[in-house]
Amino acid sequence: MCLIAEIIHTCSHEKVAHAAVASMGACFAGRVGVTAGAHGLSIGAFTARVVQEFGKSSGEAEKEALRRVMDGSDHPILTGLQHILLPAIEGKGLRGGSSPMNAGSKRRPHDPGVFLTFSQEGEAAGSVCAV
Repeated sequence: MCLIAEIIHTCSHEKVAHAAVASMGACFAGRVGVTAGAHGLSIGAFTARVVQEFGKSSGEAEKEALRRVMDGSDHPILTGLQHILLPAIEGKGLRGGSSPMNAGSKRRPHDPGVFLTFSQEGEAAGSVCAV
């Protein structure tokens, strides 16, 4: 199973999605939590919905851009999940549709304002947090 399919398969489940976001550190999890709360959802439910929407609506170009972002990462699944979530937590949503999670512009493979690196223990290190 390719890594993007693994993200979609595993993080479409609320509890797994919550654990994955929590493992990215308090800063990023807090940003996801604020956005999730604004939609009346838990972190896990919000993340699962965004991942499911990405799985249904993303094209090959978007998946290839995500593969490039994940390539060479020590934690490619967490890196990929972060980049799937960024447009939704920045208010840009996924492409198409009218819901706040779907409205907005094309997805970007990399956001220069947020950098997360992960230690071998899975802790976020050197993150820039802007809530």
